[in-house]
Amino acid sequence: MTQLQGCRPEPLSGYLKALGVLRILAEQGPDPQIKGYWQDNCFQLVTSMNAEAIVAFFLNQYQPTPLVAPWNASTGFYEKDRDSMKATLQTMRDSGCDRLKVYRDSVAKAQKAVDDLGLKEPKDGKDKLLKRLRNTLPDEAVRWLDTCALIGSDDLRFPPLTGTGGNDGNFEFSRSFMQQLQELFDFGTGEAIPEAAGLLKAALFGETLPGMPFNGSIGQFNPMAAGGVNATPGYMAEPRVNPWEYVLMLEGILLFTAAVTRRYESNNDGSLAYPFMVRPSLVGYGSAADENARAELWAPLWGQAVGVKELQILFNEGRAKLGGRTARDGVDFVRAIATRGVARGITAFVRYSFQERNGLAYFAIPLGRVEAKANASVDRLGAIDGWREQFRRMAQDDNAPKAIKTASRRLETVLYEFSVGKVKLIEVLIALGEAEQTLGRSMKFTIDKGIRPLWIDDPKEADAWIDEANDQSSEFRLALALAGAGLRQRLVQVRQRGNSKPEWFKENDGKTIWTSAGLIDNLAIWLQRADVEQNPESREILDDAAIAQALNQPFVGLVDIEAWLNESVNPERLEAMARGLCLIRPKRIDISQDFKAIPADYALLKLVHHRHLVASQVSSVFKQAVIAQDMTFPRVPTLLTVLARGDGQKATALAIARLRSSRLKPALDDRGLIMSSDRTRLVAAALAFPLGAWAIARLLRQVRLLDDPDDPKDKPSEQLAN
Repeated sequence: MTQLQGCRPEPLSGYLKALGVLRILAEQGPDPQIKGYWQDNCFQLVTSMNAEAIVAFFLNQYQPTPLVAPWNASTGFYEKDRDSMKATLQTMRDSGCDRLKVYRDSVAKAQKAVDDLGLKEPKDGKDKLLKRLRNTLPDEAVRWLDTCALIGSDDLRFPPLTGTGGNDGNFEFSRSFMQQLQELFDFGTGEAIPEAAGLLKAALFGETLPGMPFNGSIGQFNPMAAGGVNATPGYMAEPRVNPWEYVLMLEGILLFTAAVTRRYESNNDGSLAYPFMVRPSLVGYGSAADENARAELWAPLWGQAVGVKELQILFNEGRAKLGGRTARDGVDFVRAIATRGVARGITAFVRYSFQERNGLAYFAIPLGRVEAKANASVDRLGAIDGWREQFRRMAQDDNAPKAIKTASRRLETVLYEFSVGKVKLIEVLIALGEAEQTLGRSMKFTIDKGIRPLWIDDPKEADAWIDEANDQSSEFRLALALAGAGLRQRLVQVRQRGNSKPEWFKENDGKTIWTSAGLIDNLAIWLQRADVEQNPESREILDDAAIAQALNQPFVGLVDIEAWLNESVNPERLEAMARGLCLIRPKRIDISQDFKAIPADYALLKLVHHRHLVASQVSSVFKQAVIAQDMTFPRVPTLLTVLARGDGQKATALAIARLRSSRLKPALDDRGLIMSSDRTRLVAAALAFPLGAWAIARLLRQVRLLDDPDDPKDKPSEQLAN
């Protein structure tokens, strides 16, 4: 085994250089069975060749792949090109050594194609030129064409890894390749120059080069070597590149091949598919919001030795699949990793983003590594794929409000972090809830764009979302109960009839009452609004259908009510969770049948606000029959109004009077309980959290027997009937 300390996954030039070494040694060297893998942050070769043999091969036997690109300007093939460019090409034509024979032939055939078409510059007939070159160039030269350009049936496409057809701005890759070869070899004799050995050892094994200066540009593949402002302790730095670094890097790029794939799931249009390359997602790193990027490359790392043929299969077919489709962006790609939607054997990916720097050129910026670990929870995101893509496109509209753009970026960031295991599914729900809130504030733009409210209603999928999002907190259980109680229409202008899909509702019907006042105040307002909306016929008694509906919704336990009343619940997070949970078909979850002693002020008010007692549950809690049958006592019309005024003593007095008139005999003074205004607000808001029949019966027992509700001597003295 030979370790290449100079070939590391970062920067991109080091990664590509490792691929180039492996490819050239396998195709031209004495050990065609050579294999390679990544370990200890560098590339490892499994071969019979030692370091000295590898160096000797590249110095004496290596035949450069002919990189010619007459479809680009400034390559020396055209009359308008500068003399220095023509000189480089002429030097190659005049070379007489065997190692450059195929290169010379490729240059000659490329020039003939240009001349036969009568082109004065590439733009005069680029499509025709590319098609002719494909038919006339040697196979070795066609590899570069296929790496740089895709000749489709309708148009010409350029993979981002090689810029725009093998050049990046004014930097032309093939011309620079020939220039760097001149720094290493005598084109006349084919022999390596004296400095080539030291430069090669530095490129392969990381050896230092004291007193051996070199220059030249490496383009987008190594930002630190590109020079410019702040590249050194001084103000400016000249670009520097070891010629071998550049030559072997471009030899490695040839393992990437452009291809056409027809994405039937995406408008049925032919789209460019390039190995492990997707459109950018400006998320997952610190400066993401401020970047201008054109693509992302997810460079695979593998920990088992593989040969070039296996790598060619990996790179030619290396599409990250997500739900049967090809990953479209960085968020999709990291999701595909988590759901094993990539080739097996990959241990990690290095994420590169091609980002604009100084308004001049693009550089491959490494954004970190993502381990190839399975995360089954990521499968949940398939339920929001269509909505997410529509929301993302909507946010990219030039006329989209800034708040929508911010919400979209926030959602994409959370999706990325969830897919790499940094956050839980509940954070995705919170971000989705924030997105709906933002859409609701831009109603006209939202409706004009045709995006519907998100709704996960498949029972199996909805239950899975709730189960996996459950962080076992009081905030979650309280939020789920609010969502199941019809919170959504109070938050945003979304209405839903029966089992139909939710829709945006433009008219102001008074149901949406949420303000920026905070959760406590908004819950109190909700209760008052719901009281006003009640059907007069249902004010005295709840019909069976309403009771059944109430019994099917999520409830909270007394432990969570205690947490709310003790102010150990984070109301901001609770509200954020509730917004997200409103987007999912509700589900009842198991709650603790606890025997927490709840303060009397809440117990009194909740009993008379809830109004309904289930005889079987009351009997279960009291260990004897207390009421003969289910009972519903009349509402207290002014209760919520008094609570809204902050008069807790008056409100509890009204509650005591109601219970006495229903012969439930509360063990409390008729004058009510003294409560501060803040305490009254807190208790009033707590009435919005739905309790099950068992918890309501438990509250009744506490109101009747405040001192020791579990003392067997303390039994109700008589049986009460409705």
